[in-house]
Amino acid sequence: MRVLVTGVSGFSGSTMARQLASGGHEVVGTYRRDTDFLTPLRDVTRLELVRTDLIDAGRLAGPFDAIVHVAATSPAPGVDVATLVRDNIDASLALIEAARRWGTSRFIFFSSLSYYGRIEQDIVDEATPVRDPDAYGATKLIVEQRLAELAGTFSSLALRLPGIVGRGAHRHWLASVASRLRAGEPVRAFHLDRPFNNAAHIDDIAALVLTMLAREAWGGFDAAVLGAAGSLTVRETIERLALALGVSAKIEEIAPTSTSFTLSSAHAIARYGYRPMEIGALIDRYGREIG
Repeated sequence: MRVLVTGVSGFSGSTMARQLASGGHEVVGTYRRDTDFLTPLRDVTRLELVRTDLIDAGRLAGPFDAIVHVAATSPAPGVDVATLVRDNIDASLALIEAARRWGTSRFIFFSSLSYYGRIEQDIVDEATPVRDPDAYGATKLIVEQRLAELAGTFSSLALRLPGIVGRGAHRHWLASVASRLRAGEPVRAFHLDRPFNNAAHIDDIAALVLTMLAREAWGGFDAAVLGAAGSLTVRETIERLALALGVSAKIEEIAPTSTSFTLSSAHAIARYGYRPMEIGALIDRYGREIG
């Protein structure tokens, strides 16, 4: 199968491209700027790297049997709403339109829990209400809505993702905890005795995508929440990561700034064969990967 993977200059996209190529697919990986994640990809068999802006997706040398759309601009200092709209909405819509012309049969979209906005329930699943998403979350919402509008055109699946962990992962809560632990700094956290499983390992996500490409097209649009299996308390999570890193944990409880919730991956497990790591095993592995 010929597969287009976007955002291969980032952690998730580079891992997806490498694993899909290793799985026997002919992969074209797109990127906008050079990063260290590209270096190990340059000699991967069955992987072609193309530098382009997805606004110009129609110029890519299609067709593609499947698209795994990972590329996105995340909130960060200096990233304004106009940039989020251009990079996450305009570019995604251009890619979706190109997919229609190519006759693509499968479109897998890396969405986010930010899709939901303000979460006010204990367990998040596909039916969780959307409440006041921020600009980034709104970009994911709009792209999902467009895919749903095209449910009769190709099979599409939006993966609503928490922090993605693995070697090289960054810019999520567990990465920030690890950074503070290794620096010997106190970890400030809230809801210390509430359950936590809000993480997914990139290898589990890649295995799911490989499964989706190997099966018959599922028909229509669907969304799936992905998280780890089981749960630990927030305190246990921090302490277990410290143990995996071989350091001591200094924890300071602070006033909560948001509600506490866990993720249900039941739909992804039952319908798509998602096989998530148990949260404790995920923490142990992540500690080894970055230690």
